[in-house]
Amino acid sequence: MLNPQYFILICCLSLVSGCQTTHPIFVNYHGVRMDVAQWINAQNFITMQQKRTLVQLSRAQQKLVHIDVIPEDHKLAVSKENAVALHCAQLYLSEQKIESLQNIVFSNVNQTAVLAQFEQEFPKIKLDSQLIQCQ
Repeated sequence: MLNPQYFILICCLSLVSGCQTTHPIFVNYHGVRMDVAQWINAQNFITMQQKRTLVQLSRAQQKLVHIDVIPEDHKLAVSKENAVALHCAQLYLSEQKIESLQNIVFSNVNQTAVLAQFEQEFPKIKLDSQLIQCQ
């Protein structure tokens, strides 16, 4: 017969490991580079909402890594996606966390040059904060 203490221990361990396995269900990392997703997932002291916001910002900012090849007809959509993601990030994240994410996203390119080119070449968008839906 199984000792009750072992039974309770096994139940607790299965619950803990079950929560760890379902963790990715709450944050959809689809479209996020593996190194960025691992960094986001390693952030232990942030909420699931903050992780989803980091993912949203990452998806938007990753498109800027290849800013030179974005077609003219996609620039408005990319600009809008970045504006929405940055707005949401500023609601839920510290400036330091946003900068840390950008440092990882732009680790292989000159971040300052990319963001300057984005400011110069992409349309400026004024968003209605009532209509913005953060992930």
